[in-house]
Amino acid sequence: MIGFKPMDTFPRALAARTGFLLAQAHMAARAKADKALDGIGLNMRGYAALATLVSDGPTSQQRLSERIRMDPATMVDVIDGLEASGHIVRRRNPRDRREYALEPTARGRALYARADRALAEVEKKTLRGLDAREARTLMQLLARIADGPLQLAAPVKRLESLKARR
Repeated sequence: MIGFKPMDTFPRALAARTGFLLAQAHMAARAKADKALDGIGLNMRGYAALATLVSDGPTSQQRLSERIRMDPATMVDVIDGLEASGHIVRRRNPRDRREYALEPTARGRALYARADRALAEVEKKTLRGLDAREARTLMQLLARIADGPLQLAAPVKRLESLKARR
């Protein structure tokens, strides 16, 4: 939004803090995402695990935990829930029989697809005040701040296509 200043909404001392604004943006986006996912019976942790397994392929629970930076104890609960609901299965890793590889089932892939569509709509609403270039820049900057790998081609293209539909 042109002319919007965080100080119009937040106390001046807090509006000058990157961490505070990032937290506020996160809470706003997360609330919308949680509501969308709740409607299809999933939460963000489950979505993150399922999305990673769909995009990366079979992965060990430890590697999955590292990949999405989720506490291993929390990961156990997430995986147990996804397995109990029939969205993922554990199979012996053919390269290391001591390890199990997690992989999505057809049911899990279908749930992921519904969740992904729901989140795409939420992101479209969340970023409605940004043009495609601003959205791409935001994604790149957030990835740098988060120290994550900059593999943004698919999300950025999806955001651009969503904006084009408006």
